[in-house]
Amino acid sequence: MKIFINADIEGVTTTTRWEETGSNNASYFPHAMQMTNEVLAACEGALAAGATEIVVKDAHGSACS
Repeated sequence: MKIFINADIEGVTTTTRWEETGSNNASYFPHAMQMTNEVLAACEGALAAGATEIVVKDAHGSACS
């Protein structure tokens, strides 16, 4: 089973305001780390369910979240 994950920082648990999504904001890094952790959890769940290939796309701005 192949899995494609399209992730965007506006959808993570900790992000509640638009300002938090910009890399020029002092509080950006913890939100980017939360995004990474949530994508990692999704990947681990997919692997546990039998995924054989996972592709992750960062869909936020410059795709560097």
